[in-house]
Amino acid sequence: MKEVSVTELANLVSSSDPINIIDVREDDEVAFGVIPGAKHIPMGNIPDELKHFKDNETYYIVCAGGVRSAKVVDYLNDHDIDAVNVKGGMNEWGDDGLENNRV
Repeated sequence: MKEVSVTELANLVSSSDPINIIDVREDDEVAFGVIPGAKHIPMGNIPDELKHFKDNETYYIVCAGGVRSAKVVDYLNDHDIDAVNVKGGMNEWGDDGLENNRV
């Protein structure tokens, strides 16, 4: 499974190239903040949203700590979608001093 750190993801977010970030946390978790530009699709809804994922694009999957996102990455990879797990998830997004990137 491909993975990136929150620092690597923050660098990608701040670059001029658009990236696809999918936040798989629940509604109550996203209320506390999301990564700029992230699309919210709760983990349980991913199978219903497969048609919206494009074959030729990479998706960075984030959750609170990296466990749910890893499961979603496995699922997406099994469906031939290029997905990358964000290690540490939103817990580390704040812990690494990246709070200024929160919405």
